[in-house]
Amino acid sequence: MSEFKYKYTQSWFLDSEIYRYLLKVCNGNLKYNILEIGCFEGLSSVFFSDNMLNHELSTLTCVDPYFKSGSVEGITSKYVNDEVKETFLENIKKSKNFKKIQFHNMMSDTFFSNNQITFDFIYIDGCHDPPYLTRDLINSFKFLNHNGIIWLDDYGGGNPGAMCKDTIDKCLNLYKGKYTIIHKGYQLAIRKI
Repeated sequence: MSEFKYKYTQSWFLDSEIYRYLLKVCNGNLKYNILEIGCFEGLSSVFFSDNMLNHELSTLTCVDPYFKSGSVEGITSKYVNDEVKETFLENIKKSKNFKKIQFHNMMSDTFFSNNQITFDFIYIDGCHDPPYLTRDLINSFKFLNHNGIIWLDDYGGGNPGAMCKDTIDKCLNLYKGKYTIIHKGYQLAIRKI
């Protein structure tokens, strides 16, 4: 990804494990239906578009309500303002496979309650509050295809990572024997079996 062609104020994604390791576990020329929960300025979205949507039938579904700071607490929420959603929209329009992207400006709970499709890859980087994160993981597992991957941000590290790790570990206990861990560090990635 040429990050210089995209506008951003925070470079979190460029320092992330998914940015460094995803293409080692996924072949961008295969067909993927990708779901992204929490998009912020779209650096992860354009990475998926530029690298993972090369197959003619691949898609990316982006879900983010873009609540302003104070609506839902979190590290990212303090950076959300009127410009963030516009930056996201501008960035995805510049991406390689932008015509394969659908954007749902809503809470993930609302999206999942109306969703009819399954996904091969789901990136969860939405609200980190335990009830939201738990619902996102349970819903994602429900709509994940066999052999599909869920990649979770902020699994390790300090706050809010510690809270995320505890929540994710408790939730994954519901699925013992139904997944394998394919990456574990600051982020966590599992494959459904």
